[in-house]
Amino acid sequence: MNKKGITMTSIVVYVMLFFIFTSVAITISTNINFEALSEKGNIINNKNIQKLQFNLLNSAKSSSNVYNISGKVVFSNNDEYYFDSTKREILKNDTTLIKDVEKFNIISSSEFVENVNENKSVSVEVMLKKYGNEKIEKMIFSVGDKNE
Repeated sequence: MNKKGITMTSIVVYVMLFFIFTSVAITISTNINFEALSEKGNIINNKNIQKLQFNLLNSAKSSSNVYNISGKVVFSNNDEYYFDSTKREILKNDTTLIKDVEKFNIISSSEFVENVNENKSVSVEVMLKKYGNEKIEKMIFSVGDKNE
């Protein structure tokens, strides 16, 4: 007996093949999306580190002293930098400078440089996290500009 048309077995095979190809496509697209987000997080973290470095350097160059006052970096030109842990931001003069900050510590400059005047330099450690990508950076800045 020769039957023509769609049989129950062929429908089951087609449905199984459809679900297999769909799951493979979803797995591949999810992996590509995750890698793209991770790279985007890396780019955002690097941009924020550079923005923080630029602002701290400009404040240090235009100041003669720097102080650690209650967890704030305070320069003699009246620039203040501090970490708001509830919003995960570093603020400069009460304005958001960078976001996605996990940790911001003011550390002793003497860990990096011997015989350093603590009122003439500042060291910070910052950890940023965006889209699962973490970046930790330690920075040290000396106040004043020798070109003046």
